[in-house]
Amino acid sequence: MASHFQPIYSIAHRRAIGYEGLIRATSPQGLAIPPAELLALPANSQEMLGLDRLCRSLHVENFTAQSANNEWLFVNLDAQSLLNEQPEIGFTQQLLTQSGLSPHRLVIEILETEVQDIDYLKHFIDYFHQLNCLIAIDDFGAGHSNFDRIWQLEPDIVKLDRNLIREAALSKRAERILSGIISLLHQTGSLVIVEGVETEREAEVAIAANADMMQGFYFARPAPLLTADNNTCDIIDQLLHNQHHQRSQRSQSKASSLQRIESLFQLALDDLKTHQNLQQSSAQIFCNPHAVRCFLLDESGYQTQSTLNAFHHRQRIQLRFAPLICGDKGNWSHRPYHHRALEQPGTTIVSDPYLSVADSQMCITLSQALKIDNQWQVFCCDLDWHDEG
Repeated sequence: MASHFQPIYSIAHRRAIGYEGLIRATSPQGLAIPPAELLALPANSQEMLGLDRLCRSLHVENFTAQSANNEWLFVNLDAQSLLNEQPEIGFTQQLLTQSGLSPHRLVIEILETEVQDIDYLKHFIDYFHQLNCLIAIDDFGAGHSNFDRIWQLEPDIVKLDRNLIREAALSKRAERILSGIISLLHQTGSLVIVEGVETEREAEVAIAANADMMQGFYFARPAPLLTADNNTCDIIDQLLHNQHHQRSQRSQSKASSLQRIESLFQLALDDLKTHQNLQQSSAQIFCNPHAVRCFLLDESGYQTQSTLNAFHHRQRIQLRFAPLICGDKGNWSHRPYHHRALEQPGTTIVSDPYLSVADSQMCITLSQALKIDNQWQVFCCDLDWHDEG
């Protein structure tokens, strides 16, 4: 058996900050044995534990013989065999002492979905933390992964299942979900590694989603020697440049679209001030296909009239959301488009994209506070904001 190491790159540092140890084995005939096949050889949990420890020992030995810097070594730990056998937990400490590897450079990767006894697993994690090792939860997003277990286990790092980046590279909706997952993981106090990055598009999506680190064939394949590819810095620089360019293009496109709609919004607002007829005023902006509904709120956030839906939008409304379509007597004071408009009367407020409760579609709301009969009102218009827009 032999160790292969795959580098893990920090986006901000533009270099490898760690390496994952991966086992490689060959048969007596010299044929490669797939890792999954090798790990299926143990007949019981005791043998599995022995193989697991052998792999970790091999990785630590081969890593320390090469690494002269301060990079992390990521090693996988079969948590299920630990739970089944419940062995003494001094093996890792002994391994570190014999190898001379500093504990803070060892990252223990655990598949938390394999373990039902969360309390016992937390016991091991606490022990590794006491040793000053780091803990990484592997393949988060696969199987029965959930945030509740992340909060309980308090890992230092979370590695996302490779299917998440694959889906996010193909779908804007999945890309938004990936960004949300990473944001939530950051709020739990964990750094995030996106695994399985194999294409430029996937790398760009990982960067846009605010991941901390990336790992995958796009950058480097596992190899016996610790790779120090100087081209990686240039690759990440180019990815960051591409993201900046795309962000600038999207911003310009959004600004151009909003400029046209804001002009119509102002016409509708002026008409409302003059005639105080919401239906007549809304017609001014409904000529734009992005405008889907208009409504009026009082100073307390209560909707004063029925929501007006553009004709082109009424044709697309799905009846399964019928209970949410009518906003009469609703109160929207918790929405930023309401309280921000009241804070800045006479200024058109443009919300961030959000999921509308009225039709479960992404939208942006334009709003502005005005006085009608000496009472503050907030005129609002929702814009259909599809990903391709």
